Amino acid sequence: MSGTASSSPLDRIIASCLVYLSVERNLSPRTLEAYRGDYRSFAASLGVGEAWRSDAKAAQEWLADANVAVATKRRRAAALRVLYRFAEGEGELTRSLSGEIDLPRTRRSLPAVLRPDEVERLLVALAAPRDSGELATADAQRARALGELLYGSGGRVSEIVDLNLDGIDLAEGTVRLFGKGRRERVVPIGEPAADAVRTYLDGGRAAHAGASARSGAAAPEPSALLLARGGARLRREAAWTAIRTAASAAGLGREIHPHTLRHSFATHLLDGGADLRVVQELLGHADIATTQLYTHLLGSHVRDAYKRAHPRA
Repeated sequence: MSGTASSSPLDRIIASCLVYLSVERNLSPRTLEAYRGDYRSFAASLGVGEAWRSDAKAAQEWLADANVAVATKRRRAAALRVLYRFAEGEGELTRSLSGEIDLPRTRRSLPAVLRPDEVERLLVALAAPRDSGELATADAQRARALGELLYGSGGRVSEIVDLNLDGIDLAEGTVRLFGKGRRERVVPIGEPAADAVRTYLDGGRAAHAGASARSGAAAPEPSALLLARGGARLRREAAWTAIRTAASAAGLGREIHPHTLRHSFATHLLDGGADLRVVQELLGHADIATTQLYTHLLGSHVRDAYKRAHPRA
């Protein structure tokens, strides 16, 4: 799919579609990489020929054949819909086929949420150094800052690890996050999160920047807020490991992950009386229906409010 003379027509369409998704749709690098892999797999499944042009059967068979999770199937289906719509718009297809590619249905399960006291236990565990060394202390300061930012802003883990130094204003108590589609939003953070970041900036960050990098580590990124040892940007996989390790140490189980703090952020705000539209804006949800999922977690609180407020309750 390099766009050379030996490329097939589908290869060239895929290459052009990926440019369109990057430049005009402004998809994140991670989403682009996932779509690129999906397109390669789809193209490889076709073999020789242009069967994909005549009907959606080839796409449907490729989606049905994959032994993957429903969420992955939905992403693959969405990727193919985009590709077919792009091909239609470029005049590469004689009729519209994108509407024949169905998204697999999925049950929307309620997300796991921590109680406020459980969040506190997790944050305390994150702040506990593994030993008395300078780098262990730096790791603990970074972990505490990570946890406080995740819970204090409701940001996705990718948004938090992508934060740069100029993306946080400790005086104002805000962070500038870039969500799906690179949509920007400015979110307030509380004093505990600001204090944790200050502590890391005053000590641990310099220790990470000056430490020897692990073999094969990425190049240093001086602008990144949270650093790995050697000065590279903290990877999202390392953030997951930090949260899971601390959750286990706090007796919360191994199923806790960074998104659990985002779920807890939203639920605790709604539980405290925050307006649903405000929570939607803070989370960066394009559709309020996504935010409404959290109202189902409130259970008895919602029923009690109904009984108190409704004249015929």
